[in-house]
Amino acid sequence: MRSSGLASNGESIVSNYLTGRGLSVQRFDKAAMRQSRTPDFRVLASGHLAFYCEVKTAQEDEWLEKQLDVAPPGTLAGGLRPDPTYNRVSNYGHSAAGQFDAVNAGCEHPNVLAIVNNESESDRLDLLAVLTGNAYTDSSGPIRMYGNFSDGRIREEKYRIHLYLWFDAGKPEPFKIWTQSHSEHHAALCGYLGINPASIKQV
Repeated sequence: MRSSGLASNGESIVSNYLTGRGLSVQRFDKAAMRQSRTPDFRVLASGHLAFYCEVKTAQEDEWLEKQLDVAPPGTLAGGLRPDPTYNRVSNYGHSAAGQFDAVNAGCEHPNVLAIVNNESESDRLDLLAVLTGNAYTDSSGPIRMYGNFSDGRIREEKYRIHLYLWFDAGKPEPFKIWTQSHSEHHAALCGYLGINPASIKQV
């Protein structure tokens, strides 16, 4: 993730959001990165470690474009395939959990996963679906559809991440999902980001 331009842009978006709230962002040094898979940032408040943050950048899905590039003139391209969105989001959580465990195995500090979305066909409801197993609509209550993701390999891992931030292009304020799996970390993160805990909607 660190080598691509899109990833770097995603890290800048997240860094700007955090520093805009009076926090400081610090990268791991090269020695630590060589020793293990680290998250992207240590985040400091008043000079003290506040939490760890990993950034994942979702790129535009170019599957159809690649099919068209290699298709002979006058032939059909594309076809049916499983929606890759939920696997991708699940992979983000799984990978980030391993990175957090490398530096914060006992969860002494909060872990935050930030996803910067550049995929026009994805939105924050995809993250909600993967974490809860439910589809949400405006006209009805939650519909159980994605339990194979929420109860799959991230079933336990997702709770070692205490806050998920979903950034959509052009929207300065991310969508937030709080796992509330650790009461002290939950309270601390609310304080760092200036969130009133009573304002958090339960799903």
